[in-house]
Amino acid sequence: MNTRLIYLMSVNQKEIEIAIEYFKNYVSVGEIAATMDLKARGISNPQAVISKLIEMGIIEKGEGCYNLVRKSMDKK
Repeated sequence: MNTRLIYLMSVNQKEIEIAIEYFKNYVSVGEIAATMDLKARGISNPQAVISKLIEMGIIEKGEGCYNLVRKSMDKK
């Protein structure tokens, strides 16, 4: 099995929910700070959770930071 797939499968739903709430409160946060903060909130593998959130389209990776993806309100 692909190593990356095993890595992402190790993420549980509770950790995803914790991370989503974190990024709702901190819509743009540095990579290092996000990793440390998520670890402090009990997430065992912050990088795996962050990768999963990026894959889900919830956050995006900027230059040295992660940003909450905002849905466009002006779709017609």
